[in-house]
Amino acid sequence: MEKRKRLLLLHRVLRGRRKVMQRILTLDPRLDNLLHSSFHELMSYYQLPESFALTLFHELQDETHLTSLEQDMQTFCTLTCFDEAFPAALRHIPDPPLVLYAAGNIELLGSLPAISVVGTRQPTKAAADKVAYFLAPLAAAGWTIISGMAKGIDSMAHQAAIRSNGNTIAVLGGGLRQIYPRSNQELFDKLAVTQLVLSEYYPDQHPQQHHFPERNRIISGLGFCTLVVEAKKHSGTMHTVMHALEQGRDVFAIPGDPLEDRTAGCHQMISEGAGIIFEPGQLIDEWERNKSKWIHFI
Repeated sequence: MEKRKRLLLLHRVLRGRRKVMQRILTLDPRLDNLLHSSFHELMSYYQLPESFALTLFHELQDETHLTSLEQDMQTFCTLTCFDEAFPAALRHIPDPPLVLYAAGNIELLGSLPAISVVGTRQPTKAAADKVAYFLAPLAAAGWTIISGMAKGIDSMAHQAAIRSNGNTIAVLGGGLRQIYPRSNQELFDKLAVTQLVLSEYYPDQHPQQHHFPERNRIISGLGFCTLVVEAKKHSGTMHTVMHALEQGRDVFAIPGDPLEDRTAGCHQMISEGAGIIFEPGQLIDEWERNKSKWIHFI
């Protein structure tokens, strides 16, 4: 079995637990010892607790995992950190994903410029106009819009790109067969054919609450900057902003009504140093100033 397939199997068996996977890869970069070792040898090679090594041994011997993996590889595109096609922008972020499952046009991962767009799931009435105003010209100019296919701002961002005949990538917090929210099944079906949907979770893995903050680092990592449309002061959007800053990406926020709590997070970001954005031309100028550095970086 080739090393990338061994990694995909390990990812499935461990349900994507990256810290354990990273430790195993550090000790065995090609995973040569993974499938032909006793549980005592697994415990020794990978410095695992006995009970964990025993569970891992039995899981790796379970043929149903390999059967499911074979089916998934026939249905979806798989990308691993071993592959040249793995997104360069994600190789350099802290805690990069080790495995990605994809449905749709995989070539969109190489399209530039790409911008991450995030915001609240309960947007104001003005949000749709804001999204259209900022994203329609960018999408029409060939920019790729990256978001998380959640309700609210995320869905608006994907739809704005589609309406402008542009490109968009959705990064999910669950597997590609476990669409969340269910109300976005139609949007997923469209993106999976004409655009691109990504997940670092195996296709049948149900979304968990902690998955969404995790996937936000992929959303911010794929864009050269992050645009916050609307956000409360304490929200999941703030996780994405935190990841963007850790990754060295610029953050821009759209100002809103000072009496509206759904834009209070944007004002807080601006007061703390985020760029304030009034029109899409500012983002185009920002890309022109940074594209040589970004292209060299990835």
